Amino acid sequence: MRKRRTLGGLAAAAVLAMVGVFGTATTASAEYSRCAEIAGGEACWHSYDDWFAVWDTAADGAHVEVRWATWNRSGTCIASGSGDYQQCNYDLPEGYQLQWALEIWDGSKFVRGTGYMTDCTSDSDVCM
Repeated sequence: MRKRRTLGGLAAAAVLAMVGVFGTATTASAEYSRCAEIAGGEACWHSYDDWFAVWDTAADGAHVEVRWATWNRSGTCIASGSGDYQQCNYDLPEGYQLQWALEIWDGSKFVRGTGYMTDCTSDSDVCM
């Protein structure tokens, strides 16, 4: 009888160990982030949850914009003045190319920018 309890206890421990290893597994979803910086501003794209972070880093009267475009959608995320930070959240279709640029604007006059960068709207390596 004692052996049976011991074997039963070992079996239960093995099941609990498996649940601990396999039961808590979640879908792997590593965040991909890419940042850019120019005189007067910074921005980062975060593929997990589809958002941009934009900072205006200069007290120069200009503002910082991230202009982006992807499958049938486009937009602008703006940090409006010195020290301003904006987080712009989007629900973008997964697996498409995203083009975005960090730009400095003085009113409606373009001052400087990074040029367009290409990323993906998902964490995978496959992008349409």
